[in-house]
Amino acid sequence: MLVTDIQQVTRQRAPMPGGPIATPLIPAGTSSQVAVIHIEIPAGGGMPEHDHGDSEIVLIPLSGSFDIHHDGKIQSVSVGNTVHIGTGERVRLANPGTESATVMVLASPPQFAERVASWPAA
Repeated sequence: MLVTDIQQVTRQRAPMPGGPIATPLIPAGTSSQVAVIHIEIPAGGGMPEHDHGDSEIVLIPLSGSFDIHHDGKIQSVSVGNTVHIGTGERVRLANPGTESATVMVLASPPQFAERVASWPAA
């Protein structure tokens, strides 16, 4: 069993202006099946188009809202929504709002969490 205190975990920032801050709660290497990452997307920030390697991703918004760009379409996502991103799908995230958005990210298998682990400390 693993219990993680979010206040005790090293936060990492995506290496780009306005990039999200990630806090790995179940980091890569802990489980062969899943990783869990708390993500904060700052107001006006986001992530350029990317995929998640071999991982399928589930996004669960906790606060605020953000836009997800996929296949030429934009979907606004907020608390009460859940997003599934399949292996190989490319997405872009943007927070056009004035408040940060927070999202719980589940990655299975956990390989995407290895990428996040390479981001510099926030």
